[in-house]
Amino acid sequence: MTKSYSWSLFLLRLFLGLSFAVHGYVKFSGGIVNTSNWFNSLGLPGILAYGVALLEVMGGLALMAGLATRLLSALYIIVMAVAIMKVKMDRGFLGGYELELSFLAISLALLVSGGGRYSVDHMLFPSRKAKASHTTMT
Repeated sequence: MTKSYSWSLFLLRLFLGLSFAVHGYVKFSGGIVNTSNWFNSLGLPGILAYGVALLEVMGGLALMAGLATRLLSALYIIVMAVAIMKVKMDRGFLGGYELELSFLAISLALLVSGGGRYSVDHMLFPSRKAKASHTTMT
């Protein structure tokens, strides 16, 4: 794993984690009950708003550190796919779902690549560390 590749993963994690943490914070600070009611209006269980907001805040912070990168990325892919289908698809690409699609694409890249050299995941799982050091980038 090259240094530039590792730094790229770090920057992607930092951007995506911060973005999700801020979006989750807004769900709580704007009144989670309001967010829950909005979820209900979309045909989603209102209780799901609490889980999504918590995932965005806590998961975003964990993602910035590179903890559980692949798991969080998989969950974010699901959240963004639902957001696109339930909320943004009718608005079209521009002014619609381009941000969610970007978040989904970054999540997919992190799901495939993992957290990289500069992550807690890399420190916690030495067996993966050994595999990563033998991987060549083309």
